[in-house]
Amino acid sequence: MAGFGSPDLLFLLGTILVMYFLFFLPQRRKQQALVKMMAALKKGDHVVTTAGMRGEVVAVEDAVVTLKFHGDTRIDFDKSSVAQVLVAKQED
Repeated sequence: MAGFGSPDLLFLLGTILVMYFLFFLPQRRKQQALVKMMAALKKGDHVVTTAGMRGEVVAVEDAVVTLKFHGDTRIDFDKSSVAQVLVAKQED
C-alpha cells in the first residue's frame, strides 16, 4: 500500500523539482532578458539578427526595427529577429 510518504512519490517530486531548476527556470530567465533587450532597442545600437546579419538601428517602431547596413542599405525586420545588441569595444 503506497502512502503519502512512499519513496516512489518522493522520487517523482524530486525529479520534477530538479527538472524545473535545470531546464525551465533558466529558459524563463533567458526569455525575460530577450524581451527586456528588445524593449530597450534604440537608434544607434549595433545589433545582430537571428540570420547573422550585423547592422545599425536607424528606426524603431512598435514591432519593426529598421537596420542600416554597409553604405545606405536599409532593411525592415521584426523586432523578434534581433538576436543580440553588440557592445562597442572601448579604446584606451
